[in-house]
Amino acid sequence: MKDVTLNQREQARLQVLNSVLEYQLPTTQAAEVLGISERQVRRVLAAYRREGAAALVHGNRGRQPRNAIPEETASAVVMLASGK
Repeated sequence: MKDVTLNQREQARLQVLNSVLEYQLPTTQAAEVLGISERQVRRVLAAYRREGAAALVHGNRGRQPRNAIPEETASAVVMLASGK
């Protein structure tokens, strides 16, 4: 299993989901705390059961955006802008 680093928001979500799994918090209250629907809580909880904490990480984390300007182009623009 791959190591996962969670940010503060994802850690808070993990704590709420663990409370739901330990029957300390109903899904309706978890939905209110997380600011999502009850159905979404059930979906996230199912993914958490399947994949563990990795399910809470956004799927695009660590990827380059599709609309990112290539590094060569960006450096060429900087060079042109710095000259006369």
